[in-house]
Amino acid sequence: MRIFLVAAAVAVISGWAPEALADAKPAAAGRNTVEIARLTADGKLQKPADLANWVFLGTSLGMGYNPGSFNAANPGQFQVAMMEPTAYRYFVEHGAYASGSMFLLAFYNSDQHPRSINQNGFTQADLTNFEIHLVDPAGPEGHSFYLFGANATEGGAVPPGNACVRCHVDHGAFSGTFAQFYPTIRPLIPKENLERALQDHNIH
Repeated sequence: MRIFLVAAAVAVISGWAPEALADAKPAAAGRNTVEIARLTADGKLQKPADLANWVFLGTSLGMGYNPGSFNAANPGQFQVAMMEPTAYRYFVEHGAYASGSMFLLAFYNSDQHPRSINQNGFTQADLTNFEIHLVDPAGPEGHSFYLFGANATEGGAVPPGNACVRCHVDHGAFSGTFAQFYPTIRPLIPKENLERALQDHNIH
């Protein structure tokens, strides 16, 4: 999975109207499960109605895993990470991810054209696609990833054994997530986890 400004958080949700968590079932006292994800009969994940209200974790521009691959003139996409609010509150309280926690990674093209008062640098263009990471201890790999087109209402799961899952588990600083890149929750991650991730330079 490819993954810090307030402006970036606003940009990621443009076009996604906020809606109430009408069907959400928050984690009950003493439970470690967040029951918000909704799957269809054929195993697809329904797009949550409240993505505009998810908690901003961090953003990157042109992030890549190979040395020397970044092109400053054409940096690639903005990648904006967010977390479902009930799962975020559970994590802050317990220091662990509840089963059913969801993370959003949204992809936006980078726009270099002068617009309005901006004459330099890059701004976020339109959403191209997004993915949702579901913490799923009952699943075969403990994590499931669902891919969505920009306007899709359902996302299909990547197949078991996908490199995305292995990469998260092998290189994520905390419980299969790239928390080392998320300044919102990074202060809550154990120091030893962050130090280990800092020394991890080999994606292969």
